[in-house]
Amino acid sequence: MASGNLGKYQLMTTIAKKVGGPVGLLFATLGSGYLIGRTAEAGGKKAFKASLAALKKRNTPCATKGQLFRVVTDGEDGSGLKLSAGDEYRVLECDGDAILIEVLSDPNNPYFVSSEFLTTISDFPAEDTGEAQKGD
Repeated sequence: MASGNLGKYQLMTTIAKKVGGPVGLLFATLGSGYLIGRTAEAGGKKAFKASLAALKKRNTPCATKGQLFRVVTDGEDGSGLKLSAGDEYRVLECDGDAILIEVLSDPNNPYFVSSEFLTTISDFPAEDTGEAQKGD
């Protein structure tokens, strides 16, 4: 059995009568389409700006990259890396809290450690704010 469009036609006719005829229905359709389109555009722009900001933040260069830092107190991270007071390390790369370091005079380089661990045992800056800070 083929379904017809009589129900949809009747609905369109009823709505057209409520908004003042076919011209009123045309303007109501155009107006609501415009509002829906503008709302979607605004939401899309907001989402685009948020994703762009997140991408810029992710691609922010590591301010401490290439710098040397000195260990001031003995410490061991959760993966077995032991550092002693007086050891020095160089930051190779960072991504958020994960820092890739090279411990000088250690043949088993490199190591991934947290920035929190480094700040508790060395002169590593508490927050990588984008300003390059130099170690000894």
